[in-house]
Amino acid sequence: MKALKIASTNALLYLLFQVLLVRSRADGSTLNTTRLDCGVRKLALEFAKSINNDQGALRHVFDALRLSDLCRVQYDEEDIIASTDRKLRHVEKMDTCSKEKCTYVTSKASDKDVNRDGSIDHPWHSIHEAIEFARSTPKFRTIVLREGIHYLNGKTLNLDQRDAGMTIRGYLGEEVWISGGIPLNVDFEETGNGLFQANISDLLQEIHIPSLVSLFTTNRRYFRARYPNSNPEIDQWGYASFGRDVYSINGKYAVEWHKPKPSSPPNITFVDLTKSNAGIPIKNNSAMPGYNWYTNGYGGSCAKVWGDNPSYWCSNSCQGGWAFVDAGCAERGRPQIPVGLSYNLTAQATKDFKMKNLSGGILHAWHSQSWALHMFNITTHDPINGKLRFGKGGGRQGARNWCRCDECTYAGLWCGQHQTPSWNDERLIGGSWIIENIFDELDSPGEFYFDKSTNMIYVKANSTMDLKDFKFAILDRLINIENTSNIWISNIGFKDSSPTYMKEMSAPSGGDWSLHRGGALYMERVAKITVNNCTFRRLDGNAIFLSRKTRHVTIEDSRFEWIGESAIATWGQTKEFDATDNNIPMFTRIIRNIFRELGIYQKQASAVGHCKAALTTIRENIMFNMPRAAINFNDMVGGGDIVERNLIFNTCRESGDHGPINTWDRLPFLTTLRDGVNASFDPLVRAIRKNFIFANYGASQGVDNDDGSSWYHVYKNLWYASMGFKMDYGGHDSIFEDNLVLSYPYDGQQCFTMDSFNRNNFTTNAHIVRRNRCFIGLGNKMSSGCGDPTCASPYPESKESLELIGTHRDTCSNAKLVLSSNKYFTPSGQGKIQLDDGLFTLEDAQTKCGMDTNSTVETLPNEMQILESVREMIREMNENNRNMFFESRDPSSYN
Repeated sequence: MKALKIASTNALLYLLFQVLLVRSRADGSTLNTTRLDCGVRKLALEFAKSINNDQGALRHVFDALRLSDLCRVQYDEEDIIASTDRKLRHVEKMDTCSKEKCTYVTSKASDKDVNRDGSIDHPWHSIHEAIEFARSTPKFRTIVLREGIHYLNGKTLNLDQRDAGMTIRGYLGEEVWISGGIPLNVDFEETGNGLFQANISDLLQEIHIPSLVSLFTTNRRYFRARYPNSNPEIDQWGYASFGRDVYSINGKYAVEWHKPKPSSPPNITFVDLTKSNAGIPIKNNSAMPGYNWYTNGYGGSCAKVWGDNPSYWCSNSCQGGWAFVDAGCAERGRPQIPVGLSYNLTAQATKDFKMKNLSGGILHAWHSQSWALHMFNITTHDPINGKLRFGKGGGRQGARNWCRCDECTYAGLWCGQHQTPSWNDERLIGGSWIIENIFDELDSPGEFYFDKSTNMIYVKANSTMDLKDFKFAILDRLINIENTSNIWISNIGFKDSSPTYMKEMSAPSGGDWSLHRGGALYMERVAKITVNNCTFRRLDGNAIFLSRKTRHVTIEDSRFEWIGESAIATWGQTKEFDATDNNIPMFTRIIRNIFRELGIYQKQASAVGHCKAALTTIRENIMFNMPRAAINFNDMVGGGDIVERNLIFNTCRESGDHGPINTWDRLPFLTTLRDGVNASFDPLVRAIRKNFIFANYGASQGVDNDDGSSWYHVYKNLWYASMGFKMDYGGHDSIFEDNLVLSYPYDGQQCFTMDSFNRNNFTTNAHIVRRNRCFIGLGNKMSSGCGDPTCASPYPESKESLELIGTHRDTCSNAKLVLSSNKYFTPSGQGKIQLDDGLFTLEDAQTKCGMDTNSTVETLPNEMQILESVREMIREMNENNRNMFFESRDPSSYN
């Protein structure tokens, strides 16, 4: 019966696809959009095979591309490149084990083995025990973990200079895990309604219990009892998610988010770098003055939310989209992060709260513009008046302030400005919200509640089998590596970490992110660390974190799955704008990894969250199924990064105003990386090349070069369901060339869109857009939340809008954008460029404005011709893949 239902659903989807095809033809297009979309998806799978031969991972790619239900393509294991067992890959890189070099650890410790000596027959009972032995016996530098789950029992593994040269790896051919939890070997008592409880006090003796814990089984994440009921691993509730009002409470049921009382303004650091400052080079290459300033704020009212760390968004001079909101908060000494909530007492979604105790719970709410999730401890609940009070530090998980109704009138349709008659509404705008960690909401299978005051745990079990398989996660950091080098970690799985989203978080730099400096595998002041062939699964914080000074860290051939926050994050440290001491991660290599199902809790999360780091290589990874960008560059500290031959799709599934790769560069930083000697605000160029990017759901451009982003070389990429090159708010000195862009209608941005900028000469400030092929208006509009053409709406735009090939915010006589030798294809065969003083045909832009020389526009070809262009592009992306860019630079220059 179940199989019949699935088959019927697939048939309906396929039929809907065909209806959309007919509709497209009725609109005059000669394109078969079904064949085009399915053809691109098939080629995405082929590209995945060319960069990764992990059969299990490729099956996940196949499913995520929805080739079966959308395209009626059956999964063929024979067609998938047969891979060697993952546990046996890269064996040649591992030290050969011998009695003189290896010491062993069992996961099945027996107290009866009093003769344990680390041999294969008498292995150690814990990794801690093995490390102490290896330190005392230097010839044993390889620790081999045997099959099973190795529990750390509440004690992080701390590796330091004594452990230099050590290898920790799983036994070849065996499945090995390190867990941050403790097994709940207790008897649960059933109390009715499928609810079970147990007192775990005996298990927690001499173990530090964090403020927030997690619960897992071997293959499942349990979640803190929440309202509305949902499974956070699979139920999406972003602003464009189709199930938002099922899995969350609509923002309109928040009668008022309470603003904090005015306090003292933060202390402001401000340096105008366009002026002469002793010993500091001048920076004046952005056309928008604010991107030539360095500024932040600290203390005062900001400290009540983000702590003592300085923040760009606590300055009254911050820049970018809606930065006037943050600047105004700094001026007034009144952050717009709520300290409480009044909810609707009569709405169906919230009326039952009056009968429940919500104190001690955690409220998750989307930012006004859905940029991040903010979390708040509920300290008091007044059910009579429907009021919640939040604890200090709530909301710090996002770096930006919330909008008021009078500041962001496009948002908050319930605001007074949208009513009849309208009124001046100054309430805060919040998005959808949920409440978790509430005992009274423990009513759905898969939920749990832990009472820290009594050490009682309550679960609504999915299965009675789970009662014998629970792991109580208490560590957020499983391995801590500091002040050491030459460590190899291989063939190990990491699981069961506790969440960190209620811990200290602050803004690393000028991007939108707020970040917790921590992860399950944490590294600081290290060099030559390799993480190879590992699995990171169901960790509730960040998986890997590189902090301050790290060098030559390699993360390769590993999987990251079902991660609570980001898979990999970096965060160096600078002295205000001065980064010349290179106290940042450098020469990091992130190679051939699989990233999927990320940002389970914090939606402002990525496969790679790149903050204050340089010379990073991100190559041949597959990234999909995440709520926001796959790669986020929060700043440009030194540059020299390479992003190449990655497959990225199904990003921004719960958010918008973003891209699969997102960048910001609002703050200038001084480094010596440009020439290796002289301090300069000019970084090395950041290269993004030969990537296959499918910008579906809420993604827009393949690369969203947002506020201030500069010094990019974006070339030879394949972008599908994507707009082309974007560079706004003061960006400069970037090149977009030799790319293939396949664009569905979205929001009027087509092959290029950008602000004005200085142009001293072509090599310093001007953007260059050349030799690109842009196919515009391929099918129906795919708006935020839409992942494939089955949810696309009919053409909402006029014929003229489908002829728009680009936008430049400057006048015809003053246009500085360098456009040349591009090929545009539109439904009508006509192309137009929007400038500040009018809409110009391509011919007029060439003859009257001197723009887009040697470029052409033609009618869209059929889908088979477009697919051949895609194949040709993939062949080019697969050629000459040896990386020569920057890697010849002498690493000793950057100690």
